[in-house]
This record gives sequence, C-alpha cells and structure tokens, in this order.
Amino acid sequence: QRLVRTKHVIAEGVEKNPDSVARCIQRGLVVHQGDIAEGLDQYGQQAFDYVLLLGTFQELIAPADIVRESFRVGRRVIIAYTNFAHYRVRLQILFRGRTPVTRSLPQPWYRTANLHFLSVLDFRDFCRSVQVSEVRSAYFSARGKVAALPNFLAEEVVTLLESSALERP
Repeated sequence: QRLVRTKHVIAEGVEKNPDSVARCIQRGLVVHQGDIAEGLDQYGQQAFDYVLLLGTFQELIAPADIVRESFRVGRRVIIAYTNFAHYRVRLQILFRGRTPVTRSLPQPWYRTANLHFLSVLDFRDFCRSVQVSEVRSAYFSARGKVAALPNFLAEEVVTLLESSALERP
C-alpha cells in the first residue's frame, strides 16, 4: 500500500488467505485470491519490473519452481525470509533441545506454514543452484539493520535477485 501511495507503482498481489484478501481490497489494492504456485500463470512474460515474495518463501512447496516462474513474470525478484541460523534460534535448539519460538518465529512449529528452515548461507546455495544472482541484501534484527555476520545476527533478510540463466527480452 505504501509503494502504491508514495511511489505510484502499479501493484497486484496474490494471496491465499481470504481475510487478508478482504483487507487488501478494503485498502484499495488489487489482489487475486489463490496460491502463488498457481497464481503467477495468469500473468504474461515480463509483465512486471519486480515480483515480491515477502514472508512466504519458507512456506513454498517448490521454491525453485516459484522463483523461475517469478522471473518469467518479472525482471527482478525480491524475496524476504526468516533466517533460521540466527543466534537465538541456535541457542534455543542447543539449550532447550526444541524447535525455537522467537520474535520472528512466534508460533510453535506445528502452528506455522513453514516447510523450509533456511539460513542465509542456505539461501545463497539455493540461488547458485537455480542460477540467480543476489544483487543486494539487507539484514535485520530486532535492533535494526545488521552490518556484520548476517548468518549469525540477522533474524530477517530481504534480497534483490536477478536471473543469470534466463534470457532477457
């Protein structure tokens, strides 16, 4: 909503949750109800400058397929995800022997949609395997932006990607 209002971007979304769809519509946003795995096929080649996968990446059944499809639909892809290698997560596993519950992971594992528990290093490996390049990444913790040791100190990550495999029109 902020991008539409302040930067005057033309934005469309795909959302699975009916309550979230209703909230988006109430705010004047264009949103299609459905699963992102099937929602991108309604868009043409390079229909958008950017495709944003925010807060859903670790929930995707086939993340590589979604990233490829995102690059078909858009020139660049922005992905936001939770870093499961953050030191608090590591400490909870080490000392409690349990799947962590933290500020960025507020629910027990059985109440989340998370399928993939990835770290910053895992995500970099994933990018290489699907032939995409990290153009820029921003790392965040509860205290703000993280400048050093992102795999250890960052709770959340936002990364801008470009495809190194797909041809550009």
